[in-house]
Parts: sequence; structure tokens; C-alpha cells
Amino acid sequence: MASRTEIAPNQQLPTVTKKITEESILQFESVGVLQKENIHNNPELAAKRLGTTYTIASGRMSVTFAAEIMRKFFGAKVFNHTGSVNLKFLKPVKDGDTITVTGNVSGTEEEDGKTRVSVDLFCDNQDGDRTAVGLGTVVID
Repeated sequence: MASRTEIAPNQQLPTVTKKITEESILQFESVGVLQKENIHNNPELAAKRLGTTYTIASGRMSVTFAAEIMRKFFGAKVFNHTGSVNLKFLKPVKDGDTITVTGNVSGTEEEDGKTRVSVDLFCDNQDGDRTAVGLGTVVID
């Protein structure tokens, strides 16, 4: 867990790499969207709406992966209390992809005796294609 005195500009967070499978997509989707077919759990609907031959992973999967690197670096207690992740999705993630999430400290700001830390977040697939970018923040006492 990183403390205020250990945070430095451009500091790298631990990376997280996840193998995406049809099973993991369906399992993830079954938790949040019960009994509702969509492009994440129905290949025919994905084909009709997107022109693909496969379902795509929900962007929320990438958000959870980004939150994982934030939680590993800042600690669960800090991240779960003051952390946030906001991503912009650039390219679909599908069965067979391997997603690696990286992050680096982009800035700090003092506020009310605490430190708000900003982290640039990046999600890339096995081909080096960027699938999402965004910002994570956390407030450290």
C-alpha cells in the first residue's frame, strides 16, 4: 500500500493482465444483467447490432481490472473508501483477448490536509491495441 510520502510523479502502478474468455464474459454479465439479452451475452444480438460474430466484453470488466491495480497500489481500505475509476472505451474486448491494465501517477493535489492522487490508466490487448483509457483518483490521509 502506498502512503502519501511514497507517491511520486510518473510512478508506475502494478500491472494486471486478464485472459478474456466467453465463459468469463458470460459469468461477469450474469451478475449484473440477469435475464436480459444484450451484445455481451447473445452472439446473435451482437451480430445484428454490431456486425460481429461474437459477444463483446462489457466495459465494466475493464473498469474492474483498472480498479484492481488501484486497489493493489493504494490498498483496499483507501481505494474502497475514496477511490474512483473512469474509463473511455476505444476498442471492443472479446473472447480470446488478453487485456493488460497499466497506470502511472499523473499528479497530486493537497486538499484539506489530505492528498488527492490522479492516475492515468491504460488498457491494451495482446496486439498492443489500446482498448480503453482513463483516470483513477484516490484521496490519501
